[in-house]
Amino acid sequence: MRILVAGATGRFGAIAELLLARGHEVRAGARDLDSPAAARLRELGAELVRADFDAPTSLTVAAGGVDAVFASGTAHHVGPEGEVRHGANLVRALGAAQVPHLVFVSGDGAAADSPVPLFRAKWRVENEIRAAGIPHTILAPTYLMENVFNAWNIEPLRAGVFPSPIPVGQPLQQTAIPDLLALAGLAIERRRELAGRRIAVASDEVSAQRAAEAISSLIPRRLEPRPAPLEQLPPPLRLLFGWLESPGHRVGIEALHAEFAEIAWHDYAAWAGEQLDRFRELCPHPEPVAG
Repeated sequence: MRILVAGATGRFGAIAELLLARGHEVRAGARDLDSPAAARLRELGAELVRADFDAPTSLTVAAGGVDAVFASGTAHHVGPEGEVRHGANLVRALGAAQVPHLVFVSGDGAAADSPVPLFRAKWRVENEIRAAGIPHTILAPTYLMENVFNAWNIEPLRAGVFPSPIPVGQPLQQTAIPDLLALAGLAIERRRELAGRRIAVASDEVSAQRAAEAISSLIPRRLEPRPAPLEQLPPPLRLLFGWLESPGHRVGIEALHAEFAEIAWHDYAAWAGEQLDRFRELCPHPEPVAG
């Protein structure tokens, strides 16, 4: 299959490498075709094309003649309103290109009446996709395991603290990006079976206490789980973290994993084991926890 990966140098860009490894032709769309990430994709055999969510014509051209498109929300970089704008541009562009199938990464919790602006934005983009009539599969992951490496968590990690968006003893459903992308690959390859579906995704359910223990057993430093300092975070994050505490994610993990048993789903400890270099870089010394 010939597949356009929109945002191929972004957070979910590893889907391009996965699809190449599975023998597909990958058209890697990016704003900056000269970046190191773009150069690496070119070396792996991807076709680099300009695809800018703020320039719909570039998306239409990039999507011409493909069998499927992989894309995701962009709030991580441009905020909720930017995600709505980019989503509308994507839908118009793919409609003009008559794309046969779109696999789109949204988020669990997306709802028109959500108190969280991020989730309202994701619902609006999903609604645009459905209204446009583009054959699609929507994947809705829970809180990502990789969020522990977001900017606001780096300083606590360096101080020996494992920050949690909710109380440290409360379990939180989380998704490992490799699992999400493995499911996206299946959705692309099994489009007739999975088209029209919205699939809520989660890899594991784990408390910050258990997550910190899992990481501490792998690196030479004890991490102490602590709630994130909400007073130091911007209002949108405080709203998101409040939602995560209650009502929070409620994915049927057992049924999901049974349906897609071919995916090697990560529990938190397995995921942490694959992140050793990052954790060792951030927490290099077995010093006492700061503060």
